[in-house]
Amino acid sequence: RVSRSMSGGSHVSLMTEMAVNTERSWGNTHPVVLLIQMVPFFVVQPIMRVMQWIIFVNLFVYSSSFFESRCLVSVLIAILFNIFLMSIISPLLFIVAKWSIIGTYTEGQFPLFANTYLKWWTVNQLQNMLSRGVFQYNLPLFYRLLGAKVGAEAKISIDSKLSEFDLLTIGPNVALDNCSLRPFSMNTNNCFTLRKIYIGENSSVCAKSVMAGGARLSAGTNIGPLSSSHELHDARSENRLACRTLRPEPPFWLQAMCGWPVLLLQKIVSLTPVLLLMQHMTTMSWYDGKLISIQDGLEYISTPERMLYYISFMITRKTITPCLALACAIVTKRYLIGTFVETPENMEPDHSDWELFRTWLLGRMIPDAHLCGVTKLLGRHYEAVSALYRLLGVKVGKYVYWPGSGFRFMEPDLVELGDYVVFGSRSLFFTSDSTHRRQAVRIESGSNVSDRCVIMPGTTVKCGAVLGSGALTKQGTTYAAGTYVGSRGNECILLKKANGTMEPTESSYARAFTKSSRMPYMVLPEWFHIMWSTCCIIFAAVVARLPLVASLVLAHRRFEGEWLSYSPFALTATIGAYIFGMYPLTLILVLCLDIGSKWAFMGRRQPGSHSWDTSSYSQRWQLYLSLAPLRSFASGEHDFLDFFRGSQFLVWYYRALGARIGKNVCLYPNGADPMMTEPELVTIRDGSCIDDASLIAHLNTQGVFTINRLEIGERCVMRSFSRLQQSAVMEPKSVLMEHTLVLPADTVKANEWRQGWPAGRGWMEDVEEGWEDGDWSSQDARRLSAETRALLCCT
Repeated sequence: RVSRSMSGGSHVSLMTEMAVNTERSWGNTHPVVLLIQMVPFFVVQPIMRVMQWIIFVNLFVYSSSFFESRCLVSVLIAILFNIFLMSIISPLLFIVAKWSIIGTYTEGQFPLFANTYLKWWTVNQLQNMLSRGVFQYNLPLFYRLLGAKVGAEAKISIDSKLSEFDLLTIGPNVALDNCSLRPFSMNTNNCFTLRKIYIGENSSVCAKSVMAGGARLSAGTNIGPLSSSHELHDARSENRLACRTLRPEPPFWLQAMCGWPVLLLQKIVSLTPVLLLMQHMTTMSWYDGKLISIQDGLEYISTPERMLYYISFMITRKTITPCLALACAIVTKRYLIGTFVETPENMEPDHSDWELFRTWLLGRMIPDAHLCGVTKLLGRHYEAVSALYRLLGVKVGKYVYWPGSGFRFMEPDLVELGDYVVFGSRSLFFTSDSTHRRQAVRIESGSNVSDRCVIMPGTTVKCGAVLGSGALTKQGTTYAAGTYVGSRGNECILLKKANGTMEPTESSYARAFTKSSRMPYMVLPEWFHIMWSTCCIIFAAVVARLPLVASLVLAHRRFEGEWLSYSPFALTATIGAYIFGMYPLTLILVLCLDIGSKWAFMGRRQPGSHSWDTSSYSQRWQLYLSLAPLRSFASGEHDFLDFFRGSQFLVWYYRALGARIGKNVCLYPNGADPMMTEPELVTIRDGSCIDDASLIAHLNTQGVFTINRLEIGERCVMRSFSRLQQSAVMEPKSVLMEHTLVLPADTVKANEWRQGWPAGRGWMEDVEEGWEDGDWSSQDARRLSAETRALLCCT
């Protein structure tokens, strides 16, 4: 037997019914494979940078000739047209590349590191590198051009993840929130499978849910948050209320007449320091000639005195611009948008144009979870972040430990956070549903909200309650003290109930700062963390400009006084060659700094407990994480690790950080958020495959970090949105399917397949007798070990 039906009628493939393609696998260390997987970083992204630069130079020369001066207007016109052209060229290049390289995706099972995998990998990399550009305003059209079958009136979120487009059928009136549609999956036989996904009309898929290959959703199926196509028995019509893409937007005329001018003003104000620097640069007399030819333009922009300005532009855009953008948003929120209030229980939501416009405008003015990027400058976790959220209307207590990934509150006045609350990363807060019914969310003092949680409108988390990893709350529900985890039946499950009522106590994180003189190590004050984070971002901005600036300096020395003696092609080719050469050198510099800083700050981690008030571990880790922006120096500000996912290069990188990784391991072919955070505590045996999954070796409760080992046996598979928590073990040939959590100290037996968050006992493969079904639906808190219940907390 190679497949089975799960509860709810969802049919899933365990191994696959498909025969393995006869292609020969090269192996991940074969020179041909390594050369192909070097192309995106060492060839494609420098080409994109050179292309963008050439377009800018031509536009600048033409606009300067038109205005007969090198004024700021000429520079701005060149920049704006450059952005516009690249927003058209980039997605069109990806569409052409997809059809040229792989053609039409077909169902089947193919060996890893063979021809089909390398084609799939290349297209996947190009999808990550090349933006959707102008098509972000019409995603259904974009995916149709790539081969997907998308019905009329389908709504697709900009944050959704769709891939292997020819295998996707999305019916009319389907709504996709921040979810994943992934026909790709990996198997224990060192192969990957591509299977079709069908979503029937009038269906919806909510945030943080994943549709696996082979999924077939009948018409009107509504998948809630934190779910998967393996859990169709949890589909309910009321789940549509949690799908944000179904929220009505204000009329177009109101967006254009009121919203766009406000957004334009915010953009102008935030970029004013950069524009002033540009204006000052254009008035300098370093170049007195007229800009008539491309040679003149290249000589002008290569003047050595301008290099400091180019670096200053990037530094200003990374530090001052975010602060001004947030300041505009705060002023607009206070004096134009106003205060959001709850919808009375006995009244229908207000669907007036103005009410729809208020939420829409705030979401556009603060489009990210980092408050326009300001929290990155402040160290992400500390009291300064609380102060900013208070300015937006959030009711925040003292010494809240904020997540590194940040929050995006659509109606901030409806969020109330008590003292000493500890947050994990990548969680979502909903304060209104798709009908715009608003309800406040209250997280009381001394509670925990872990990683990947989804908090629904009207939720109250009482003191002493711990929402564990991937917990989904139910709208309008109060959660008393105890430990909750996961999502089953559209709500988290209670693992352990607390005895009696609990009073909030000061977290170890708070004690470290309020009683710093009593700590066994020197607790750095918050202002130091702010300065350190800001300096790291400035340094990262300098490194990101290094390839271009160094190339222009070399070109100036090479062609000084002789620019007109060479053709435009010779000049651009030479500068392009310099850029190509500078990226590998910059990569070497960043690798040395990145790997060296890990060993300098963290050393070799050892299992144990590391509280803020007893150990310097957490402080050192935050200092180390502040250097992460250094890795985002590539074109499009991509982390260079993303260029090497699913390749041996990524394996070598994590080995350098201390991970024990065997041979022929396929690591993160679809990326991961985040990739492994404590590499030296992770062991991955030969032939294992880790997709978009989480290998997190730490738990964090009230600022107490505990770290322990993770072990993955030979030929194991972790599919998309699966997670292995600390002290857990996967024995050989075990599989975690999509949306699966293995709790701390649990062991997945050899040949066992598990699914669910948290996972119950799965299916056992016996070579001779086939598959043995486990008691899938009966797993509850009574069957969890005492150690597992004690360790379950937030990360």
